[in-house]
Amino acid sequence: MTPTPGARRSRSPRPCWTACRCPDPMAAVLQATATRLGRRARRWARKRQGTDPESLQLESRRIYILPTRAGLIFALIVFVMLLGAMNYSNNMGFALAFFLTGIGIVSIHHCHHNLVGLKLKSLSAMPVFAGDPLQFRFLLHNPGNDTRWQLELGWDGEPPVRIELPPASHRSVRLTLPTRHRGLTRAPRIQLRSNYPLGLFRAWVWIDMELTGLVYPNPASEAHGASTGPASQRVAGHDTSGDDDFHGMRPWRAGDPPRRIAWKAYARTGQKLVNEYRSGTAQPLWINWESEADTDVEQQVARLTRRVLQADAGGWNYGLRIPGSTVAPGHGPKQLHECLKALALAGQRNPPERTT
Repeated sequence: MTPTPGARRSRSPRPCWTACRCPDPMAAVLQATATRLGRRARRWARKRQGTDPESLQLESRRIYILPTRAGLIFALIVFVMLLGAMNYSNNMGFALAFFLTGIGIVSIHHCHHNLVGLKLKSLSAMPVFAGDPLQFRFLLHNPGNDTRWQLELGWDGEPPVRIELPPASHRSVRLTLPTRHRGLTRAPRIQLRSNYPLGLFRAWVWIDMELTGLVYPNPASEAHGASTGPASQRVAGHDTSGDDDFHGMRPWRAGDPPRRIAWKAYARTGQKLVNEYRSGTAQPLWINWESEADTDVEQQVARLTRRVLQADAGGWNYGLRIPGSTVAPGHGPKQLHECLKALALAGQRNPPERTT
């Protein structure tokens, strides 16, 4: 059949020799297999070691060591050199192959010894509000007489913090976790590892302390605040102002009565300040769960959190009543922590399970 003049000929597809972005099914299978094997190894190690205390010293029996990719390539090169020396009966080839093998064996010893005897202690984790990073503090101590090089401490599967410890020294390390919700946040497993000295082998240890950190709820915004009237006179819907004793001065806010503005201080400094008075017989303020009834529990907790922060900023003697918990009236940082802790744990039982 004669082709029609001007007709385009169909071109056969060319093989993608360069810059091929086709997915490799074998690589995906290998990655999935490695992930499953890693999870099984972690579960086996947890079952073998159990839960660790908040202060421990690393023993030799719980340190694992395997060759890295560079170590496998190094072993392959030495093996090829040994085969060549055997084939040609080359004594210099034998000497070089055995010399490199000795370097590898010594590297195993130093890599393993770099972790043995280290002491790790968990310090307190300061509470934060939801959305802020939660910091866990650890103290890593080297009681030996040798410097510990190329140490890496971090959460399992996350980028680590690199450390070097001189003899008989210690260092404080902080590991952070992102937070999104209020309540208790359980920290993942810790991994301490090292590639010292040549990067041919990697020694590591899994540490499972079952640490938890407290995350405060975020307060409601100004638009959702439940208190009415000037903030200096109302906290949680209760009148907290008094006219008996002079307490001090604070910056002026919208809604403050003009009669309380310190005009003399304003004329002298140019800053508008307000006189504060408090009654010596003021009753304690109770912030109640029922006063903020809402179908959305999180919005209700956010409003109560805002009221607690307002009461603390005003220096009032306040208490908190929520279902399942009551905080007696008080003031100061400890009272603020107890109230925010009760709100953070409201309606929650146990910290969420970790993913392996």
